[in-house]
Amino acid sequence: MNQQPSHQTSIYTDQVIVIWDILVRLCHWGLVAAFITNYFIVEPGRQIHEIVGYIATVLVAVRLFWGFTRTKASLASFKHIDLSKRAFKTHLSELKERRVNPEHGHNPFGWLMVYLVVVLLLGLGVTGFLMEEIDALFGNSTLEWIHSIMADVLYASVIVHVIAVFCVQHRGRVQLIRPMLVGKRQVEKTAASKTSR
Repeated sequence: MNQQPSHQTSIYTDQVIVIWDILVRLCHWGLVAAFITNYFIVEPGRQIHEIVGYIATVLVAVRLFWGFTRTKASLASFKHIDLSKRAFKTHLSELKERRVNPEHGHNPFGWLMVYLVVVLLLGLGVTGFLMEEIDALFGNSTLEWIHSIMADVLYASVIVHVIAVFCVQHRGRVQLIRPMLVGKRQVEKTAASKTSR
């Protein structure tokens, strides 16, 4: 009896995995709203500008606390930060092959952007506080210049961030926007294999 060779056929199913928890998303979109309000809508020196700035600083502090206190099981944890040369090469290789790991949160470039945004927002909060609350520094031109430069650098960083999100999502075939909106990512996984003879 001749036995025909077996052929395996993969079966793919959609799987939903949790990427960002509710606090991470609230901090993210709260900071987006605060930046838009203070950079585009409210004039510097207004009380609402000051209040929004303090809210942004608190949101950054909350995100830092959350990142340092989460277990490694949570992608919000800073324990996932890997800025090694290998991590960058792996991510670039995944982009080249159009298969970014869907179970990851930030890639190493994303973590660098997180660092930059945190530093800039805290810097804006500190310089804003010094100008508004310390009488001797009220109207200090150097602080105003530093505050303004950091705001402009943050604006440029936001533009780079948005472009990078769309590019990586398209090139790497991975959902990046949806997880920051609803917390979950839909991925295609191999569920099983059929054997035909």
